[in-house]
Amino acid sequence: MPKLNNRPPKYPKMGKYAVVYAYGRPNYLGRYGSEESKIAYSRLLAEIQASPTGVPLPKEEQHVTVRELAAAFLDYSQSSINPTDYAHYRTVVLDFLDKLYGDNTSVEHFKPRSLKLVRETLTRASSQ
Repeated sequence: MPKLNNRPPKYPKMGKYAVVYAYGRPNYLGRYGSEESKIAYSRLLAEIQASPTGVPLPKEEQHVTVRELAAAFLDYSQSSINPTDYAHYRTVVLDFLDKLYGDNTSVEHFKPRSLKLVRETLTRASSQ
């Protein structure tokens, strides 16, 4: 009968980095011996202990989309500015930003060149 292994994974050094193998895949923790890697190692151990079946816990996906950010801005601006300005912001945000990046584009992918495209589209539309 095989011996069951209930020990936590080791904290090995691979080159300059700490890499822990858990759930059949490598988990890169950062530079070996650093405070960051030790915190990541303890977090990984806590995840393993919280999931006794051996199935990894799903990572919390917290991708904020451009549409959600725009909606939060509109909610904020409605209570803090006059209604005329709010109507203008709402038009700009919903017509241009949502048209270009409202298809569940994550905020992480909204780069300065994306803002430049929105600005150029807005400028072309206002000059026509």
